[in-house]
Amino acid sequence: MTQPASIPSLARFLEATREQPPSAEAFCNENARTVRVDVDGSVWISPGAAIAYRGHLTFERLPTLEAHSIGEALTRETAPLVRAVGRGRLYCGHHGSHARVLRLQDEGLVVAWHTVLAFEPSLAFSTALVGHGVGLAAGGLVAVTLTGSGSLALATHGDPIALPVTPGLPVSTDPHATLGWSPSLTPRLKTDLSWRSAFGHGGHQAVQMLFEGEGSVLVQPFQQPAAFEVRPNSLKQVAKLVNA
Repeated sequence: MTQPASIPSLARFLEATREQPPSAEAFCNENARTVRVDVDGSVWISPGAAIAYRGHLTFERLPTLEAHSIGEALTRETAPLVRAVGRGRLYCGHHGSHARVLRLQDEGLVVAWHTVLAFEPSLAFSTALVGHGVGLAAGGLVAVTLTGSGSLALATHGDPIALPVTPGLPVSTDPHATLGWSPSLTPRLKTDLSWRSAFGHGGHQAVQMLFEGEGSVLVQPFQQPAAFEVRPNSLKQVAKLVNA
């Protein structure tokens, strides 16, 4: 039986999907939805981000017990990070999302934890729950502040948009669609009962993020409700540690 010209043979398929040749960069896109990281020492990744690796790598989760405060313990339990240690090549992705690689050069970026795929250990990081009061009531958005010089990879749905924020011209965003923002901006969470109903999201918490000051906000054309919640089991786990 003759094979249709439009259907590739196994050999052609393997050749077309074969991994890219080595790059001078430790972080690079293997394809639009996968990041390749050449590890020589260590790299931080999000749990579940690793899809394959070769070489000698071990994986260590950032322990909750070593947190310096209850708040840090909560964020570590809610937004865990894993360190891949050794020498090898690591491939990362997340549910078919687009993988974006960028480099910070002695600067900072705050990103929603659920968007993080990986980042270099040269970047200092801290995690925090965004918002006070209403943030906890609504579940809370866990954010990671990255500062210094180094590469990072983010998972996005579609093409992100960078919205400038200037004094007197604030920007409001849907928390479920917010990717990150400049460290110079301090977002507030506010309730707006018309927000969800007006935009067809009835049934969800009517919460907006309000950015004031000067900087930029990154949003994506996709709402991810699971990003804006603190899991009950995480709270119970921290409570057990505190009461132990």
